Amino acid sequence: MSAAVPEHEEGIDDPFAVWFAPQVNQDLIRRLMRRTNLRALATVGVWLLLCVLTGALVVLSVHTLWVIPAMLLYGAILGFSYAASHECAHGTAFRARWLNETVFWLTSLVFMEEPLYRRYAHAAHHTHTWFNPSDPQKPYGNPMSLSRYANATLGVTFYFDAVRQLARHSAGRFTAEEREFIPDTERPRASLNSRAMLGVYFGLVAYGIAFQSPWPFVLYFIPRLLGGPIVTAYINTQHMCMAEDVYDHRRTTRSIRCNAVERLLYWNMNFHIEHHLFPAIPFHALPALNAEIATQLPAANRGVIGTNIDIVRAIVRQRTDPSFNLSPVH
Repeated sequence: MSAAVPEHEEGIDDPFAVWFAPQVNQDLIRRLMRRTNLRALATVGVWLLLCVLTGALVVLSVHTLWVIPAMLLYGAILGFSYAASHECAHGTAFRARWLNETVFWLTSLVFMEEPLYRRYAHAAHHTHTWFNPSDPQKPYGNPMSLSRYANATLGVTFYFDAVRQLARHSAGRFTAEEREFIPDTERPRASLNSRAMLGVYFGLVAYGIAFQSPWPFVLYFIPRLLGGPIVTAYINTQHMCMAEDVYDHRRTTRSIRCNAVERLLYWNMNFHIEHHLFPAIPFHALPALNAEIATQLPAANRGVIGTNIDIVRAIVRQRTDPSFNLSPVH
């Protein structure tokens, strides 16, 4: 058994600081880190099948009022491409690198985020989890406002923000912050990816307009926008209204309870503290990791709806107590 790493004082993003680490058998960790193609192929296969089935519901209901709930369901399934893209960004989804990179590119295309930017921004997120201003995937902080919560969850500016970033990267323009975490050698590839992705999106729009076809909009753009908030509700649970600028994932990150279907679609990312403690462990091994270290972590929060209710309540409280957060560990 390894000794727990002592907690560090909060407040400064110190590159030499050590994070809280649970006591765990290192031989077990090495076993859990083994990658396999089969589990990821099965998970991607189920997701693709659900895309086809729910997409068929959209097609069958397109001339009825049922098309709205059908597109909502289908759009949510499309939005869970986030989970596969996330796992592939870590390189832990598949044992075969070519499979990992192929699925990474395609699911990032569906989710609408250039894969190399996603990979390096996410790596920086793991290095500086919920630190201001070092975490590039920290779009909000404490205190939150209800309008900020609504905008983040509903994705009102989703397409505008995504296209603007892709266009900027296509032109080879990267912000100073992006240059901090995207290597010089990778920026040309990120630009090429961005141009290819924009080409796909504008090609779909052009096809719909030229042939007066609703299908690019009915089978991608509208459902992706409608279903986005469902996936964002899960993303909210990861860090929103948690403690900031502390070297302890138990305080900056939360795990939530999910049923088997949710865990399948979300690639076990409900075990989010566990994932941040050991990001090299593949998604399929996170339940086993949880069984090993659960007694050293806060109990998993309630489900996605209950957690978002807790977040809204915390936001209301932050109006009078800006320092309040939902960290269960102090």
